[in-house]
Amino acid sequence: MERIDAKKAAALLSAADDILIVTHIRPDGDTAGSGCALCLGLRAMGKRAYLAANPPSMARYEKYTIPYFAPEGFVPGFVAAVDTPGPGQFPPGWEHLAERTCLAVDHHGTNSGYARYTYLEADSAATGELVYLLLRELGAALTADMAEALYAALATDTNGFRTPGTTARTLTIAGALRETGFDAAGLTRALFETKSAARLRLEAALYSAMRFPRTGVCVMILPLATIEACGAAEDDMDKLSLLTTVPEGTRTGLMLRELPDGSWKVSLRTDGSVHAGRVLQTIGGGGHADAAGAVTPGPPEAIEAAVLSALDGGSAL
Repeated sequence: MERIDAKKAAALLSAADDILIVTHIRPDGDTAGSGCALCLGLRAMGKRAYLAANPPSMARYEKYTIPYFAPEGFVPGFVAAVDTPGPGQFPPGWEHLAERTCLAVDHHGTNSGYARYTYLEADSAATGELVYLLLRELGAALTADMAEALYAALATDTNGFRTPGTTARTLTIAGALRETGFDAAGLTRALFETKSAARLRLEAALYSAMRFPRTGVCVMILPLATIEACGAAEDDMDKLSLLTTVPEGTRTGLMLRELPDGSWKVSLRTDGSVHAGRVLQTIGGGGHADAAGAVTPGPPEAIEAAVLSALDGGSAL
């Protein structure tokens, strides 16, 4: 793996064609928006570019992915991955492309270095920031569609520009994106203010069952039976783990959500006093200083104990 900057990444893409862009499994706003914007920018340059088909997890992001999926039989000449820290995050059916990935654009400090070239800034608030800088290096004219996709990437990964990783550069880029004229207010309402009845039932269930195993630590466990009882779909789960940081005095929030196959999605949020990504690396996950995730077998009691133990250890520092 060779670390490169935006200029070198742009040079690689400028020389390539038949480009396939990989987004991570269970695509969120950052990977979906980043992939969409990069795909549109490359197409505007006259290149053939598609996204690798990836089962969408949340309906609100489908507009940034499904219309750009590669047709059956497409043979990529260049593989790029966005916001995808390791081969284990490649979508089903595309795992074999990890070893063929030419370029990874990412902001995860836990990136495994699987790509030949990696444009990585771990202190960036979102991969969307890096894609914006990359498109600027490519000389691609920013359209309203590209800007909306990137704004969704930035806004969702910063929880509405509220996370500690939000910088002056993040806000400057967001301002430049808004100047293209897309409906930023409408997008913000859709992403943050509109909740289904099922989502509200989920929140009520989680708040009623939240626990505080030690000072400053909030734990919420969401079994599949509760999800089904609330009538919730995957779209209702977006940013659900942020609820663990709401109680006053909470410095670390842990959410365990049961998946249909019986495994558990682990989400860890911190105020920066411990490194969430390093903590969850101990159970096969990873992420950032203030937010990280993993998927692991149960039971949930054992997962919780393992995470709490890692919080106590040097891996958390």
